[in-house]
Amino acid sequence: MEDNARVSAALTAALNAQGLEAVCAATGKAAIELLDTNPDAVLLDIDLPDCDGFTLCSVMRASSSVPILVTTARSDHASRVRGLDLGADDYLVKPYNLAELLARVRAVMRRRQPPEPVAGGVAPGDLILAGPVRIDLWERVVLINGFPAELSDEEFSILAALARRPGETLDFEQLADEILRTKRMTVQESIHRYIASLRQRLGAPHQLEAVEGAGYRLTLAGTG
Repeated sequence: MEDNARVSAALTAALNAQGLEAVCAATGKAAIELLDTNPDAVLLDIDLPDCDGFTLCSVMRASSSVPILVTTARSDHASRVRGLDLGADDYLVKPYNLAELLARVRAVMRRRQPPEPVAGGVAPGDLILAGPVRIDLWERVVLINGFPAELSDEEFSILAALARRPGETLDFEQLADEILRTKRMTVQESIHRYIASLRQRLGAPHQLEAVEGAGYRLTLAGTG
């Protein structure tokens, strides 16, 4: 606990030096309480003394859209995927480079800011320009020197991930995580269409009930 306190103090000082107001919560209970203050971003260590960090991540995501950056010593692929699936916006393995951490904090905070409309209807957050490459994240279109490039979903995800962090080296697990995250978002968007189609096919749309903040459930005749 002493070492953790020192790390927390050093990180808090580094964030404050960047003009960010950092507040440390040593337990999951304290973190939930701080969530009520509407923070701009959360740095979440998975290994907490009073609760499972993955569970805390899920609870936070269920009640807030705050960007969550997981920082942990767990480098295995399963933990990365689990953290992202539970709603984390990014996942950084300790020991990390402080400059990279600060860059990722700024990145997740930018994503939360409402985009300003620009000519052509494309918001800045939906458009990436990297030299001769123009990536439209909303339309999932890539132009290279003005010509459209036919890319698979996986190729598009990898290119977008690299273009978001020009000059940085992304390892195999980071690129795999990006592909999985993109696929998960695509599946989630498709589920709403599948539900609508199923309601029509069943002929009893009320039986497929939407549960706010949770998902869907099938309600059979005579059951609640």
